[in-house]
Amino acid sequence: MNITDNIIQAALLGTANRDIDFDGLPEALDGVMQAIQRAAHDREEAFYQAAAVAFAYRRAGWEPQPSAVVATAGEAPGEDLPYLGDGQNAMLSRLLQMRFLLPYAYRKAAAMHRIISPEVLPPLLRRAYDRNNSTGSEERELLAVLGGNRARWLLGLMGCSDTSADGAEAWSTASHGERKSILRSCRRDNPVAALEMLKGDWKNESAAHRNELLACLQVNLGKADEQFLIDVSQTDRSSAVKETARNLMFRMPDSQLAMRCRAILSGKIKYGRLLGWSYGKVEFTPEMKQMGFEELSPDKRENDNEYVLRQLAQRMPLAFWCELLDCNEERAAILLARKRPFGKFFELSVPICNYSDRQWAYYTIKESASYQSVTDMVGLLTAAQREEIKWIDKQTGFDTVPRSWFDANYEAWGPRFSRAVLSWLLHNGWLSFASDTAERLALYLDPQLRPDIFSLAPKTPQGVLPSVSEFCMKLEECMDLKEEIDKIFKDNANERNASWLAHP
Repeated sequence: MNITDNIIQAALLGTANRDIDFDGLPEALDGVMQAIQRAAHDREEAFYQAAAVAFAYRRAGWEPQPSAVVATAGEAPGEDLPYLGDGQNAMLSRLLQMRFLLPYAYRKAAAMHRIISPEVLPPLLRRAYDRNNSTGSEERELLAVLGGNRARWLLGLMGCSDTSADGAEAWSTASHGERKSILRSCRRDNPVAALEMLKGDWKNESAAHRNELLACLQVNLGKADEQFLIDVSQTDRSSAVKETARNLMFRMPDSQLAMRCRAILSGKIKYGRLLGWSYGKVEFTPEMKQMGFEELSPDKRENDNEYVLRQLAQRMPLAFWCELLDCNEERAAILLARKRPFGKFFELSVPICNYSDRQWAYYTIKESASYQSVTDMVGLLTAAQREEIKWIDKQTGFDTVPRSWFDANYEAWGPRFSRAVLSWLLHNGWLSFASDTAERLALYLDPQLRPDIFSLAPKTPQGVLPSVSEFCMKLEECMDLKEEIDKIFKDNANERNASWLAHP
């Protein structure tokens, strides 16, 4: 019988009726157990100490590690900045299970020019570096500032890559997910250096990884990226990667690809006040196929010639339509919203979102605020612009809030837009698993709406639907928590601290 069985029997029978048998123990453990027996005042004390030693010995794997593989942690480095207060650190720990409120609190804390206390850091770092954490990239960037020297020291012990290190250095050992984060971060500060970093390992990446890394170039996309995108669109082995390269070039109105499309379309589409839109004949060429266009419409109700022209037209910026219609931007946008070329087949949101044209989106939505036609464009508007729109009372099919509507800088929505979005969501009723939506909405809804949340919910003869009631309670809870975060991280220092996160 081994030591574990002896301890279990002694625990069941009681130390008054059973002695622990220490015979036949491993040499490394025998001397310790004999010393415990000699030093203990009674059987009970010996039992507890022996059980603790046996557990530790078992937990260590029965045999001690050789000294060659034992890692020494060393002493943690000192800090240059003061720590957050006890209440602020406690709040961060309290938010550990919150998906969106924790990154929000990080940003509030970062404006205070202080760092997180050491005892709070480990679980926050584990969460940030959890591969299943959808907000991990943002959290890692924020903790690179808020964690101080202690965070970098802990990351080494945890075996995690420090993505706050020099981009080129971190890139060589980073995972694919970490590389995307590094590339996006580097693109914001130095787009040219980020492009060179991407080129270095380009041919060694899989097609799926190349495609995802290439998409990161849309951050600070510019003419310096064009030649690389041309080469990829012509030579890459993956059709998906080629398409991504072409789409990126189409986001630049002055790219060679966009200008060539404009030249092909020029003169093939006209507008008259009396006759409306008219279209000329266009020959589909191998060049157009290489550009990613198709010759035959998938919808038999659409003329094939007009289908080819429509594909070209949906790549044109607002400046093209201003020139074609001989008017300013506002007038051109309104006319396109009222009388779209190619009828119902032409999607205005495609060129507007492609060029991220905020003014074009604003003019279009102001003309027609139907949810079905503007959902992709709302995210381009500022909070002030959204308040100028006369939103309709109800929107059918509104079961979730598009991610693009949430500004990365947590710009709060105005009361009109806040009320409209919440009303649409509550009237849909499919809110059984919408806790994430409630948490995220709490960061953007106008605080004045807090007392009216339940009053906006639709009533049935049995009262408010259970799923809707649960959502409303969750939303109230998150809005209250956001208000608490704002108070506890309130910074009365001058505005130089607010820029610290951008320039640590």
